[in-house]
Amino acid sequence: MNTLGAYSITMVTLLCGLVFMAVLLARYRDRLNALFGAKSDVSRKIIDVAPGARIVLVQIEGMTVICGINKTGVTALHVVHPAPAGGVS
Repeated sequence: MNTLGAYSITMVTLLCGLVFMAVLLARYRDRLNALFGAKSDVSRKIIDVAPGARIVLVQIEGMTVICGINKTGVTALHVVHPAPAGGVS
């Protein structure tokens, strides 16, 4: 088989594989989002305190974390753990 024919077959096979994967992902999008999609991490409030610095209130798996964000990175300033389910007696 000549080189042009081999490249053509390879390109057609690759294109068919991509189309198949796109159809498959579109069909199972909801299941994939449930497994790998949005988690319960929610940014609740963002306060700009200076140019390039802000304070963010984030809720992660029931805990509330107050973070400081600046140009060099992110720092957890305070972590509030959820109250026990049984309550305090």
